[in-house]
Amino acid sequence: MSAPLTRRPGLDRRGRRALGRLLVALAAAAYAVLLSISPAQAHATLIGTDPEEGAVLEVAPETITFDFDEAVSLPPGGVTVYDAKGEEVTSEATASGTSMEVALANPSSLGDGTYVVAWRAVSADGHPISGSLTFAVGAPSLSVAPPPSSEPSRATAVIHGVLQFIQYAALLLIVGLVWFRAVIIGDHRVPDRATARVQRLQIVAGMVAVLALVFLAPASGALQSESGPGAILTFDAWSPASVGKEWLSALVGILGIAAMLALRPRPRLAAAAGLIAIMSPALVGHSRAVVPAWLVTATDIIHLIAGALWLGGLVGLALTLPLITRRGTVAAEIVTRFSTLAAASLAVLAVSGVLMGWRILGSWENLLNSTYGTLLMTKVALVVAVAVMAAGNRLLVLPRVRRAVGHDDTVEAGSMLRRAVLMEAGVLVVVLGVTGFLVDQPPQADTGSAGTGSATVAQTSTQAAKLGDDHRVYATLTPSGPGPNVLRLQIQDAAGEPVEASAVPSAKLSSANRDQNSVDLGSLALTTVGAGTWEADVVLPKGGTWEATVGLRLGEFESPLALLEFPVRQ
Repeated sequence: MSAPLTRRPGLDRRGRRALGRLLVALAAAAYAVLLSISPAQAHATLIGTDPEEGAVLEVAPETITFDFDEAVSLPPGGVTVYDAKGEEVTSEATASGTSMEVALANPSSLGDGTYVVAWRAVSADGHPISGSLTFAVGAPSLSVAPPPSSEPSRATAVIHGVLQFIQYAALLLIVGLVWFRAVIIGDHRVPDRATARVQRLQIVAGMVAVLALVFLAPASGALQSESGPGAILTFDAWSPASVGKEWLSALVGILGIAAMLALRPRPRLAAAAGLIAIMSPALVGHSRAVVPAWLVTATDIIHLIAGALWLGGLVGLALTLPLITRRGTVAAEIVTRFSTLAAASLAVLAVSGVLMGWRILGSWENLLNSTYGTLLMTKVALVVAVAVMAAGNRLLVLPRVRRAVGHDDTVEAGSMLRRAVLMEAGVLVVVLGVTGFLVDQPPQADTGSAGTGSATVAQTSTQAAKLGDDHRVYATLTPSGPGPNVLRLQIQDAAGEPVEASAVPSAKLSSANRDQNSVDLGSLALTTVGAGTWEADVVLPKGGTWEATVGLRLGEFESPLALLEFPVRQ
């Protein structure tokens, strides 16, 4: 006869109630602490510059200052200064705390005209923000070459998101399998083949997680510099000076994985090492930029632990059920223990997920009108679907396993449970895929502009039209957007040279549409700023197409008009 099977008794009813009360108390305490602190955004926001946007200075400044609402860092080549022709002006940029300074190499040598500072910085959560600042020395230039586009590479973002998905899936899987052996299987005697299956998958998951952690750091560097995928192989992307926190996260994860694999013969010690590995994703991302960082980071780690227990338990059951189904008592005990742990994990996932989402988003507007909010709601919907599946398995499939009698009935019930477990695990993998791309998104509501903490990119709309037979008017509208603008007019002769007029020209501005929503700003107060050049300050209430009607009295019977249309961004 075979030796009697020994099993460690699970939690009794009193123990389960005590555990439940403890979880509720911890959740209530965390919730109370978080409620006492006002929500905070996770991306840095530009709150001021010196000089201000559109300022006209008498002399060039020695230093240009940017102030943010939280600490930022500079990636390589983060700031470039251009003149009106688009040629680079020598400068040096530094960042310290919430300020960024740009020192011009030789400000006294800068001529009159418009200058554009194109900048890019990295928020405390590791995500890039960018924008530009326009100012003028002496007088604005009539035409300004736009700075080179700094749109982030979509391919780099996709690669980074895929690597994060692989990291989450592999890391949660290896930690979850280690805890499955230590907590779910415990002292139960299971076939060696079942243990070997779990250990082999641990090794594979560990190797994949290490590779993902190593390549995530340079991928983050390329993402922060808004470069293409080729930048992942450059020195700047791998340099700890650029992605030091990402390398720290990778180091913590790799050390934890190495310890888990080395301690495989001792599952409980390996499970303790798993706590080190699971911390690594929480050291980067939105949680490190939300106050209080220690509490949100701790909540993030708890969230990851609960996810690892759930995913690892499901995969562990799928691997071992075919080999333990015939041992009805052992199989029922293991499945029951996992079911209890999965229910607790689900509760922790729900509480910690809600708290972190509230802290990172900060408002209903951000939840409903941001890509981050959309992905978060998708993730929540998938988790709810998994929870419904888990509840069905607990209420319908698990009692079927317990009631199984005889070989055929036991095998059939075990197969039914294994299929249900695989379905749960599959949906959880999709959840991890959504999470991989979720953490790369800004939590602020989409605004259709550089709304992740960047300055409004100033643009100049330039138009020209004939004014009589021998003259023309050359006009610019800056920054060509809703709000304060400067309309600049220059009267030119046939050769394109500015000419002095005997009288100040007239100018009227109105929206191009002729319906009930049209706006007429009337005559503008023009001020002379140079030879044949005038300016007027205007405030545009909305975007769209605006018409400027310019008139000039050339003689007693000659007063030609010119019509210019300016496209104004919404």
